[in-house]
Amino acid sequence: MNRNALPHRRDFIKTVSIATAYSSLLGRAWTDLVAAEIQPAATTTGTLRIKLSDFPALLSESGSVRLLINPLRGGPPTGPTPTGSFYPVLINRGPNDTFFALNSRCTHQGCVVDPLDSSTNRMTCPCHGSVFGIDGRRISGQASTRLTAYIAKFDGQDALQIQIPNLAYSVIASTVAGGGATAGSRLRLDFRTQRNVDYEVHFHESLAQEPTPILFSRTADGPLDQTVFTATTVTTVSLFVERTAASGFYHVAVRVSEG
Repeated sequence: MNRNALPHRRDFIKTVSIATAYSSLLGRAWTDLVAAEIQPAATTTGTLRIKLSDFPALLSESGSVRLLINPLRGGPPTGPTPTGSFYPVLINRGPNDTFFALNSRCTHQGCVVDPLDSSTNRMTCPCHGSVFGIDGRRISGQASTRLTAYIAKFDGQDALQIQIPNLAYSVIASTVAGGGATAGSRLRLDFRTQRNVDYEVHFHESLAQEPTPILFSRTADGPLDQTVFTATTVTTVSLFVERTAASGFYHVAVRVSEG
């Protein structure tokens, strides 16, 4: 994957944290961060936001997608399982614009459950054959209970929001100091990563605009030529961005793929 060009693909979506804002309004200087916009996350629950139009299967009743935050490894009979702490999210469309968002972890031995079969409205674990309904309820097999359900909210048009436990994180910003050429012109975004998760940086000048991905650097004075940071461990990292507008909002986004 080319990580030095801005992405224009439909095979992934992002979820953004309540992250960082800066402003020159009311006489504030570039170095003044808008504190009201940088509150740490009150809970560990993050919101996954998707557009149905990006996933054609979800435009029809009994459509289903499986979204990966961590890549999968292995296969039956011992897998597949995620490479990090997040199991894929199963999203199933029911009748009358109802949506079911589910943790794909089978409650038998933790394998990843397959997406919904639209001909039967059932999901099957590929490891030992446990069967679940469109809403995650256990139908048959060795699984002990239903799949864990997440709260899903549909706006009636194209946007679906899903609340995922332990996905939230806070981002702290500071102005780059020092005597280098980039001193004062860049912000440093510090945040806590999760293992085997891909991160991007997005920017928009107002909340009415859609955030767009931007280039960043891993060092304070390095070239702005990165689009994705892949975390290999749970740690705190710093990404550096150029300030190009009088005001706006930065977000650190999690990349999610369909699979």
